[in-house]
Formats: sequence, C-alpha cells, structure tokens
Amino acid sequence: MENLIKFFLRFRSLMLFVLLEVTAMVMLVNHNNYHQARVFSSSNFVTGYFFTAVDAVTDYFSLSSKNEQLSKHNTDLRNENLQLQRQIAALKGKKTVQAPLNTPAAPDMEYSFIRAKVINNSVNHYQNYMTLNRGRRDGIEPDMGVINEQGVVGIIASVSERFAVVLPILNPQCRISSRLDSCRNFGSLIWNGKNYRYATLEEIPRHAALHIGETVSTTGFSTIFPEGIPIGTVSSFEPASTDNFYHIEVELACDFQKVSYVDVIRFDNKQEQQELEKTE
Repeated sequence: MENLIKFFLRFRSLMLFVLLEVTAMVMLVNHNNYHQARVFSSSNFVTGYFFTAVDAVTDYFSLSSKNEQLSKHNTDLRNENLQLQRQIAALKGKKTVQAPLNTPAAPDMEYSFIRAKVINNSVNHYQNYMTLNRGRRDGIEPDMGVINEQGVVGIIASVSERFAVVLPILNPQCRISSRLDSCRNFGSLIWNGKNYRYATLEEIPRHAALHIGETVSTTGFSTIFPEGIPIGTVSSFEPASTDNFYHIEVELACDFQKVSYVDVIRFDNKQEQQELEKTE
C-alpha cells in the first residue's frame, strides 16, 4: 500500500494531465458534430478490423469441420447420383448410362460409397500405407477400391473393427488395371518408388497410338474399381529397350500429400461375381 501511494505521488502531475486531456477530448466530442463523426468513423474502422481478424482465426480453426462436412456432402451426392443413373437406365430400358467423372459407369451394377477420413499417411517411403478411420463395422472389407474427388487412391489391404489400412498407388505391391482412354489398350499401373506424383503404365504394346496428356483410367475388369475412374494422364512415353512394349510415365491424378477424405467403393454383388468366375 505504501508503495502504491508513493507511485501516485510521484506521477500525480502526469496522471492529472492525462485526466484533463481525456476530459477535454470527451467534452470536445460531445459538443461538436464533426469530431463525433470522426471518432465514430475511426472506432468503426478499428472495431471492423478487429472482428475481421477474429473471424479469420475462427474460420481457420473450423476448416477441419467444414472439410468433413464437404466430404460427407460429396459422398452423399455420389450415392444419389448412382441411384439416379439406375433409375434413368431403368426408365430408358438401357443397361448403361454415361456417368460423370469419378462415378462408376454401370448403373446396373450395385455400387455404393463409404466415406472415410485419412488419419495416417506416408508418401516418402518405398512402401507407403494409409490408415482410415472406418472399418469392418462400417461395411469396409479387404480388396475394396479407394478414391477421392481427384481419382484413384488405392486398395483396402486389411481391416479391423474400426480402422482400415489402404495400399495406395504409392506402393509397388499395388497394381491397378488401367487403360488408355483414346485407344482403349490396357495394362498395369505400378509405382517405381521415386516421385510420388508419377507411376508407370506397363504392358502397352508399341502399336498403340499414344498421346501426351491423354487420360489413364480404370478398366473395370475386377470388383475393386468400376470402369472409368481417372488415374492420371500420360506425361511421357518411349519404346522399352527390352521388349515390344512402351515405357509410359503417368502423372497421377491424386495428390497424395493432400489427401484428407476418401470414398471406399462397395460392390454389393462382389461375392456373386467372384463365385461365378471361380467356376469358369
């Protein structure tokens, strides 16, 4: 208390001056319309700037929630789109309807999508893996295809009750049946373990007509991916030196460093098709 009193005594002149200045400013503003307008304008600017900053910070910390909502919305739209395609095909008496990007092109085949969040991911190893926050209780099983809004991501490798591990394209053990959209020749896409943005398309014969920039997509020759899901685009090609095939470099559609949410493809008639193929 004694120190506080000494402080006030020491700076009494300064505090009296500040008090008088504030009083004078208040009286000036209260009795002068021009100064009132200026003060209100300045205060509005400062307040607006402050709330803009607060809003930006709030938006930043809510991005995760917004991304999750957007991902769920996209998955719902994919499932609704599939249903509409089947209804249109039934009304027209056709077996197939041309599907938009990233959507299976066969409405008579019962596909649906399961939304999942990527909770672990790697891109800088030779054998990369990805973990999802969905598992067996959500309907996910091994050998299901995984895509996002850009294209193919990988294949489900193993599943527990609540989680699933994905074998992404960025793992040499993952081979995707792929085709060139222009000439319809097909082969296998495999990662060479180098650049996470590129993979190699094998088994395309030299007589195939190739073009830089053309789309590489899934063949639909399995119950993992439907036909026509984008995988990437041809970035370069040259004849292989040891056989009659091309060496084709493909720029992947999916940027694996930015994958947050994915859709797992569930083929409802998978078991029936596999059992039938075993008898052939």
